[in-house]
Amino acid sequence: MSYDSTDDEYHLTPHGWVAGTHYFYSNTEKIIDRPTDCVETWVREMRQSYSMAPERITWKCIWNSPDYSESEIAQISKKYPRPTY
Repeated sequence: MSYDSTDDEYHLTPHGWVAGTHYFYSNTEKIIDRPTDCVETWVREMRQSYSMAPERITWKCIWNSPDYSESEIAQISKKYPRPTY
């Protein structure tokens, strides 16, 4: 089992990023519904194998809205880069 494991959902909207549900070791800590104008939903996964190890961060897209074209999504993504820590 890893030392630390968190997953955070982020929702890209036409107005920027909105924080979503937070998971700690796959347990739901805080549930936040997807916004109605959501373009994409991404999960930021953070794993750390032991206390002094560097964090391993990965991002993956888990949902795309059928209401937006690829070019519209690209424009919104360019306007609002992924959140950073």
